[in-house]
Amino acid sequence: MSFINDYCKQIIRPPRRTYSTQLLGPKMRFIKNVPIIREDFEFTSRQLKLQASYFVQESVHHRCLIYLHCNASCRLEGLQYVDRLLAAGVNLCIFDFAGCGLSDGKYITMGTYESVDVKELMNYIECRFGKVDEFILWGRSMGAVTALMLSQDPRITTYIADSAFTQLRTVIEELGQQKFGCFSFMINGFMPFLRSKIINEAQFDIDQVSPLNCIGIQSNKKRFYFLAGKTDQLVHPRHSQILYENCKSYKRIELCDGNHNTTRQIETLDKISNFINLLQLDSPLNVDYAKKCSKYFQEAQQSLNSYRMQQQEQEDNLKEYVKQLERKSVLKSYQQQSRDLSDLEKYLE
Repeated sequence: MSFINDYCKQIIRPPRRTYSTQLLGPKMRFIKNVPIIREDFEFTSRQLKLQASYFVQESVHHRCLIYLHCNASCRLEGLQYVDRLLAAGVNLCIFDFAGCGLSDGKYITMGTYESVDVKELMNYIECRFGKVDEFILWGRSMGAVTALMLSQDPRITTYIADSAFTQLRTVIEELGQQKFGCFSFMINGFMPFLRSKIINEAQFDIDQVSPLNCIGIQSNKKRFYFLAGKTDQLVHPRHSQILYENCKSYKRIELCDGNHNTTRQIETLDKISNFINLLQLDSPLNVDYAKKCSKYFQEAQQSLNSYRMQQQEQEDNLKEYVKQLERKSVLKSYQQQSRDLSDLEKYLE
C-alpha cells in the first residue's frame, strides 16, 4: 500500500513551491514609456484564499490573459511573459492555484477544481477592474488542462495549451509503464485502489479529468494553440496531437524542441503573441474598465511624471558636474601655463 500512497502523493500533493513576494518585482514598471501597475490581491474560491497579481495598463479595450502554471509551480512562472504581453496590449493576471505557492489548500486536483477557481478569478477581475472584452488562457501542463476544461465558457476566446494531456488516467498508466516496464500490468491492478484513495483524500475522480471530452465545441469565436515538447517523457506529445485532431474550432499546433519543462524559444513565443492578436477588437471604449482603473492610471501617470522629473534633475546635475570638471580642467591648465611662464622668466634672468 505504500506504493499507492507514494503514487497518490505525486498526483495530488507534489512539492509546494513557496517564495517571497519580493520576487514579483517592482509595483510599477515602464514598457516603451507606458507605465504598468502591478496590483496584488486575494480572492476566495471554494472557501480558500488564493493569491494573485494583475498587471494593469491604460487601454481602449480590456483584454485579460490569465496564466495557469504547472502542478508543482506558482505564479512566478508567468512573470517571464509580462513585458511581451503588455507590449501586445494584453493585461496579465498570474495567480497561485490552490495548494500551490502562497495560496490556501492541501491538494491539487489536476484541473478539476482549478477550473472552478479560474471562473471565480474571472468574476473577481471583472468586478474589481471592469468588464473584460476578451479573456485569454495560457496554461502549461496542469494549467493547460485547466484551460481546456473551460472550453465551453463563452467569455474565453483564446486558449494556449502547452503540454496538456488527453486524460489523467492515460497519463498515469503511461508513467507506470515507463517506471515498471514489463511489470506495468500491476498498474491496472492497483488503479482502482489509487482512484479510490484520490477520491477519498482530494475529492475528485481521475476518470473525470479529461480535456479530450471538453474541446469538441465548434465556434468561430474560439481559437486553440497546442504546444508540446518533442522529447517530453512526462506527457508524450501525441496527447497534444490527439487534442488538436479532436478540436473543432480554429486551431494550430507546434511541436517544439525540448522536454516537459524546457523554456520555449523566442520564435515560439512570437508565434503565440501573433496568435493572441489574430482577433481584432472593434468594440468601443470600455468605459467600465477605464472608470474602475482610473485610479491606477492616474497613479501611473503621476509616477511617470515624477520619474521624468527625476531623470531631468539627474541630467541637469550631470551637465553641471561636467561643466565643473571642464572649469577645473581649464583652471588647472591655466595655472600650469602660469607656472611654466614663471619658470621661463626665472631662467631668462
